[in-house]
Amino acid sequence: MEDSGFHYAQSHQNDPLGCVVAKEVIAVLREDNWIERGNAIGTDLLARLEQLAQKYSLIKEARGRGMLLGLELNPRADFPVKAAYRALLEEGFIVGYYPDGNLRRLTPALTIPESDISAFVKTLDTILVKAEATS
Repeated sequence: MEDSGFHYAQSHQNDPLGCVVAKEVIAVLREDNWIERGNAIGTDLLARLEQLAQKYSLIKEARGRGMLLGLELNPRADFPVKAAYRALLEEGFIVGYYPDGNLRRLTPALTIPESDISAFVKTLDTILVKAEATS
């Protein structure tokens, strides 16, 4: 190895099949307007989360771009961030959870129906109503 040097290659590097597949995926995303749909869904969901942030002191900030959103919470002793995570999970919604942080990451699927987004926002609203009522 010292004489010839170290050579590294990936198994599918320069593979024409992978390039053709990637090209077709990009074409489908463009033709079916998936990118625009993702931006529209993300913008709508962010607006709804911002409305909840105006309504509840438990939400510090809603932020994001496209389909990658974050909901930063203001935890309280009687309603820690973990409680919000568990309440959403019990209702069937999976959100990012990190034990040491106050940010819940929301990354819905590009194919999510609007009805699921509405159900999520309604469920989150209900959870926050109950949490604020206990303070």
